[in-house]
Amino acid sequence: MSYTKNVVIRDLTIFGFEDNPIASLGKEIDTVMSIDYYECIFEPAFEFQILFQSAENALSSLKLRTTERVSLEIDHQTGPLKFDDLILTSFVQNESESTASSFVIRLQPASVIYNEQNKCTQPYNPTIKSSTHVENILRSNLKLSEDDYEIEQTANPDGFYGNRWKPFKAIYWLCRRAMSASMPEDGGGTDRVGFLFWRTKSKCKFKSIDTMISEGKSGSVFKYIQNDTISDNPNFDLYNPRDEYDQDVVRDLQSSRFGQNRGYVNLQTLAHMQPIPFTEEKAKQAHLGEDKLFRDFDINGKATTTTYSVINDFTMRKDGLVTSGEYEYHPERTVAQSKMRYESLLSKSLRITVPMNVELEAGDIISVDLIDSMKGTDEWRSGFYLIKDLRHTVHFRDNGVQCYTYLRLVRDTPGDDLEEYAEHHKEEIEAGDHHDPNALEIFCDLHPDEPECLVYDD
Repeated sequence: MSYTKNVVIRDLTIFGFEDNPIASLGKEIDTVMSIDYYECIFEPAFEFQILFQSAENALSSLKLRTTERVSLEIDHQTGPLKFDDLILTSFVQNESESTASSFVIRLQPASVIYNEQNKCTQPYNPTIKSSTHVENILRSNLKLSEDDYEIEQTANPDGFYGNRWKPFKAIYWLCRRAMSASMPEDGGGTDRVGFLFWRTKSKCKFKSIDTMISEGKSGSVFKYIQNDTISDNPNFDLYNPRDEYDQDVVRDLQSSRFGQNRGYVNLQTLAHMQPIPFTEEKAKQAHLGEDKLFRDFDINGKATTTTYSVINDFTMRKDGLVTSGEYEYHPERTVAQSKMRYESLLSKSLRITVPMNVELEAGDIISVDLIDSMKGTDEWRSGFYLIKDLRHTVHFRDNGVQCYTYLRLVRDTPGDDLEEYAEHHKEEIEAGDHHDPNALEIFCDLHPDEPECLVYDD
């Protein structure tokens, strides 16, 4: 497989401490050999790694110390990658056989520096919504402007003492306790939990998993089709699909995906959280596929783990319970629900390679059509996926430029066709047949005239 497209580096400039340019492409930097860009929904910052070559020893001549500002602009047919305020956070020299020196520099947003320099020290008012606390931390501690972030409003207030936490840690703490204020038409409610905090090339984002899925599926979705060769229009071909892992009920039970007991101590009583039935929470969540059918092990309603913790904000609430007209918020219950939501999102992981597309971002929803060598389209594995992480990679070769985007995709439920299968076999299911249909059963239910299905037809 070979895929080449034109990529042009418009600007690569390193600025010194007085903000004067000390190196740029075509001068101190002779050649850029490769560029890698990475972002992930579980990472608070993106990063670049750029391999460049210089005729002289850049370490000696440029006197790099890290924290230098870097501007970078890359043109590609799918759009530009343009940054004016990247920070050089590390570099390493690579030995080569020639007299030239090659270096790898690592570039990240300034927020990673501010995160190490600033601490959350003040008390955060328990009557103020979690999303407002997140915004205040982004502005005050991480020095971001309003144009630099996108925050989903939460329904619940929450409060805590800063405890000299780093800003990223404080935001992740709020993620586990946040409830979405959105009420989309797909059945979601105000107790949607499982917030994520991450940064893409465009913005910092604080969103619930359910909102990401609901907005992604209802918006404009890129559709990629598996192809082992370069087609006439390869822009939306995908290559080398590889299942990292699929449904694993033992792993899911061990990780509390279906339910857990949550106990906590508030110095007055020992309160045991009741198991949270998975089926009740599923009805209030947005999904990328359809529900998996389980055999008769009573999986949906059983808690498989028990977690105990000490409420560290009991001095800010008398009983740890917040009631406000339309909803009741219990932080420890929300933590338990959030853990289940995080685990369910990671039920299936798929790696694919596509032609470089800089419009894609971690957290986006895409649609993929995968091929089964025996049956054509693989209905079971195809469908909507969420981009967990991505890597844009550009390699400059003598014969041209090679550029790809590597995607790691996840989704919480398999099989877009289970709902239709269940409808077709409603009588059998109601009569007690709860077996988990295999891929062939589902395929033949949808395509009964196919040869592999007719072989069983008397």
